Amino acid sequence: MEVIELSLKQTEPMPVLDDVSLAVGYFDGVHTGHQKVIQTAIDEAERQGIKSGVMTFSPHPLTVIKNQPLIDYLITTHDEKMHEFSKFNLDYIVVVTFNNDLAQLSPQAFVDQFFIALNVKHVVGGFDFSFGHKGAGKIQQMNEYAKNALTYSVVDEVSSDGEKISSSRIRDLIKEGDLTETKRLLGRPFSIEANVAYGYQRGREIGYPTANLDVTQEHIIPRVGVYAIQVYVGENCYDGMANVGFNPTFDDQHDQPIIEAHMFDFDDNLYESSIEVLFLHYIRDEEAFSEVTDLIKRIEQDEVEAKNFLRSHPS
Repeated sequence: MEVIELSLKQTEPMPVLDDVSLAVGYFDGVHTGHQKVIQTAIDEAERQGIKSGVMTFSPHPLTVIKNQPLIDYLITTHDEKMHEFSKFNLDYIVVVTFNNDLAQLSPQAFVDQFFIALNVKHVVGGFDFSFGHKGAGKIQQMNEYAKNALTYSVVDEVSSDGEKISSSRIRDLIKEGDLTETKRLLGRPFSIEANVAYGYQRGREIGYPTANLDVTQEHIIPRVGVYAIQVYVGENCYDGMANVGFNPTFDDQHDQPIIEAHMFDFDDNLYESSIEVLFLHYIRDEEAFSEVTDLIKRIEQDEVEAKNFLRSHPS
């Protein structure tokens, strides 16, 4: 799999790819609807005997259009999205820098420069995919722009329970703590990949050492509360529980919720290591306790519930 990074005004000449069938979109979350778009591109590549690939954009277009950073929004960061793409049998991942120049580009110029000039032979997009200045270009109108230089497929709406599977729907579910439905729509558990940062050592002091996640500001943070989790450290997977919140029992002040993950039967140093936390089950809301001993008793109950859930729902 070859990763190709492109920018509208790059100094290097645009590459010419091997004949390729390309799925195109931002693909936040790479949910089951997105997966159908990508698989359609792969299937068409096999049918035509050509290469397959994905074209995505970085950063998220809203950061450019609104001229402000996204906060508590993305289901998958760029790196997490690239990791999900790697699970497909793709030949190319094309990452196009989304900036003001690209946002002003006409639909015709977009097709000319990012499809035809790259030697794209087939384009696949969701039914609501648009491109060019203010989204004026629609995937359904591709023949008007491509003039038979390529073919295209439109993937119809993918729905569940009569409602479109969308990134915005999944964001709402994550904020509600509905991890079962989130998993069903994503096709996998919701997770966060992040480095482990130094915290206040509160967990270690009460017998529950935690890994504090240094989560980027644009990543969506799940509902405040306690969760049953699994944690990947490299290729190794550990059961555990996590607290998402503000530590109300202590005097620590946080502008945003922090995520602290405790792994059962694990006591190695993870500082500055990268881990992936899979959120599997919402246990309860965060509570404030007048005494630390009451907090410890509640955490012990959480541990029992987390272990029971993980035992009855093996991955």
